[in-house]
Amino acid sequence: MDVRARAQELYRFALDNAAWNPQTLTENRGWSGTELADALRLLGELGLLVPSSDHRNGWTALAPDTALRKLLLDEEQHTDALLSAVRQTRSALAQVLADFQPVHARELASVQMEVVSGMANVSAILEDASRRAEEEVLSLHPGRPLPAGMVEAGLERDRLVLGRGVRMRTIHLRSAASVPHMTAYLRRLNGAGAQVRTAHTLPMRLIVVDRSLAIVPASHTADGEIAAIVLRGETLAGVFREIFQHSWESAAVLTESATESPEGDWRPTGRHRELVRMLGGGLTDEAMARKLGVSERTVRRLVSELTERLGTASRFQAGVCAVRLGWLDD
Repeated sequence: MDVRARAQELYRFALDNAAWNPQTLTENRGWSGTELADALRLLGELGLLVPSSDHRNGWTALAPDTALRKLLLDEEQHTDALLSAVRQTRSALAQVLADFQPVHARELASVQMEVVSGMANVSAILEDASRRAEEEVLSLHPGRPLPAGMVEAGLERDRLVLGRGVRMRTIHLRSAASVPHMTAYLRRLNGAGAQVRTAHTLPMRLIVVDRSLAIVPASHTADGEIAAIVLRGETLAGVFREIFQHSWESAAVLTESATESPEGDWRPTGRHRELVRMLGGGLTDEAMARKLGVSERTVRRLVSELTERLGTASRFQAGVCAVRLGWLDD
């Protein structure tokens, strides 16, 4: 006999005798305690037997229609409880959206990204950032040093920023700091009140202004023009500020030895000096080669050495920088 058949027999027995005795039933039917428990559980799940204190056996048998109505009522109450919980959850979600969505939206709106291309446009962004600075300006400068003309323009901009009481911390490559026009620039910048450090390596070119603006390089455009990414928002600017701080802690404070080139205070002599004079006169490689009695290939190598030492990008800039350094005064 399976559990359903035993449940039917138990139900008939309970309807006939409300004071039925479980022990008598199991003895008469030959059921084990487990078999009786399984039949009771099934009848209880169907609502045909319900717990009761009116009888010693602890159960009361209900008519099937009564049991069905009770099951439906229990389900309705359970459903009502679920619906009430859903309504409470919906209300809580609505409150969360009302209270915190504007905060999230403002945070997203505060993060803005702009790609700027072209030397003039990048310079304009840097100029605008320097004028807006109120608290601090942080910068990393890896790679080759900027041309002397750009460095001079940058120094004037930096002096104006420092003059407004803005703190300035900057890190340059040690190798770049030994280039003559960069040496002079960093010493003057340090003298104007900026904190200057040097490092053997730096992760990226970077400018952070007032914890809310970061400027980083972008890939060159299809036309080969330089480009920069301007990021506005405390979240992203904070990330780049941490990058700067990590580099700052491992960088060395600017000293006279830090900006001194390995060869000391180098000045052009011999062929280099004559080459500087000829560059100032605008001579071609062929003309300079004839005057020096060397090949044009040697002239190009000597010019390359000069521009490398001066940190300039062209021969014209090398000539301008040489004049500024007084190399042609005597």
